[in-house]
Amino acid sequence: MRRRTFIIGTGALGLTAWGWPSAAHAAPIGSGWTEISPGYTVHQPPDRTRHTYDVATGEHHFWLYSADPSTFPGQDSGPRSELRFHNDYTSGDAQFECDIKVAAGAHRVCVMQVFGGATWATAFMTLAMNTDSLNYYDQSQQIHTPIYDTYLRLNVVHETGPGLVHVFVNRQFRATFQDHGAATHYFKCGLYGRAGMASRNDVHIKNIHLYRKP
Repeated sequence: MRRRTFIIGTGALGLTAWGWPSAAHAAPIGSGWTEISPGYTVHQPPDRTRHTYDVATGEHHFWLYSADPSTFPGQDSGPRSELRFHNDYTSGDAQFECDIKVAAGAHRVCVMQVFGGATWATAFMTLAMNTDSLNYYDQSQQIHTPIYDTYLRLNVVHETGPGLVHVFVNRQFRATFQDHGAATHYFKCGLYGRAGMASRNDVHIKNIHLYRKP
């Protein structure tokens, strides 16, 4: 059986345990983190432009159409317009932080994932759904709502020791999930299309920061 912990509220971790600063500050959740700059690769459908980057604002714009071909034909289930960060890790803690804005109408598209698992391909995925929410995978558990057409601060903390992924939106704790076992992990963000996705999907992401603890 695949075990999963789903916790809503602050009881599991508590404000004191994490000690996060105000939402005005771009800083990791908790203390003891070191910011890293591992670089990334942009994945897009073959022979398509589905990503732009505005140097002036630091904003990435990703978009996908349901008719777009698979980014990796024969290897996955759909098109991608996303950043694959080169922060590969197998131990310790890792944290992803960004400001993210999902355009109205986006549906069944993954906007952030922690890749790698023993029983699943990923440790964590959050999908934008047409319920105006970020969901755990494409299941009914909502992580945050509303999401459309407004910037949100998203922090995802992965503790490999206990195998836990903690999610914060606007620096408020939202949920904890179990990952899917030891593996080589790394972060992705942007758009990963799933079956039944909307005809067009857009997301804007900026202020991306990655952190590590040994």
